Amino acid sequence: MRAIYSRLYQAVILAALILAVSSATVIATENLTIHFIDVGQGDSELMQFAGKNILIDAGTQEMGPRVESYLKDHGVSSLDLLVATHPHDDHIGGLLIILQDFPVKQVLDSGQVHTTPTFESYLKLIDQKNIPFDTAHRGQKINLDPNLKIEVLSPPQTPLGDDLNQNSIVLKVSLNKVSFLLMADAGIEAENSLLSTDYNLKSDILKVGHHGSSSASSTAFLNAVRPTISIIEVGASNGYGHPTQKTLSALQNTGSEIYRTDTNGNVVVTTDGLHYSVTTQRQAQGTSSTGTIPSLSSSVSTQTTSSLTSSSQGQFVGSIKSNKYHYPSCQWAQKISPSNEIWFSSSQDARAHGYVPCKVCNPP
Repeated sequence: MRAIYSRLYQAVILAALILAVSSATVIATENLTIHFIDVGQGDSELMQFAGKNILIDAGTQEMGPRVESYLKDHGVSSLDLLVATHPHDDHIGGLLIILQDFPVKQVLDSGQVHTTPTFESYLKLIDQKNIPFDTAHRGQKINLDPNLKIEVLSPPQTPLGDDLNQNSIVLKVSLNKVSFLLMADAGIEAENSLLSTDYNLKSDILKVGHHGSSSASSTAFLNAVRPTISIIEVGASNGYGHPTQKTLSALQNTGSEIYRTDTNGNVVVTTDGLHYSVTTQRQAQGTSSTGTIPSLSSSVSTQTTSSLTSSSQGQFVGSIKSNKYHYPSCQWAQKISPSNEIWFSSSQDARAHGYVPCKVCNPP
């Protein structure tokens, strides 16, 4: 009898171990990763989950090769879905080389028409390759995987006038308790339209609308989203003044941590649905963040850790011959002679020494 119980006990332990290993494998293979690719003054995001790949925009035509290289470096040989949020060149230009060089199973388009050679070439390639084509509308679901929820929140069935930005495709992506809101170039009119719906806009990670311009990110909208992490896709020293101080201040007032492709380079967020991590190509405001979603609450408890690259001595840098402090990646920071550098551990440290923020890289 004792031998029987011993064998039963061993069988139970073995089954538990197999279950534990299987569960660990499932968690490891079902992480959602969204890459916010640095394409200068433009947008591009790669979403990867359970072996599936979605590309959302690809910057300007000049940035197409950069996006193509990035996709290949991250194991992408084909796309399950390509999303063109709206037909401005800084969003669809880079899609031309992607459509030429990658098999694409389906295209989701905003349904807005633009009379530019870039847009015409984009439509021609889709037609030549006979790629299934669909137009987005509010309430649409994207069935990439049963464990991943992807909703189209905008544009509405009736377009918001003829403004291409306002009719951008807005996606909410949710894995268990972690959610992303991807605003493309949608502005305040689109935000107000979303606020008038019964959608739950609360999201942990916000892809800020229209490159952080003052035409998006209203206080009412940010209060509804309450992002823990905000990501701005923007080109360094762009001529539009993006992101504006107004938007940066509004995001800071929500308590959100801000990442920017002009200062951080590529920004990558990975989540298992309960926790998330943020990694960046370059150090600016912090190289990593981790967040945990409590299992019994819808609120977010975030622990943020910052570490500096081995080449940096602090989070911000200034010159002993001026009163400005910068992100280390700022064009003006890189012109400071090493003998004149002064490093600060935080913006508070810099201000305490009488320094003020650079108006080009806009540190906090």
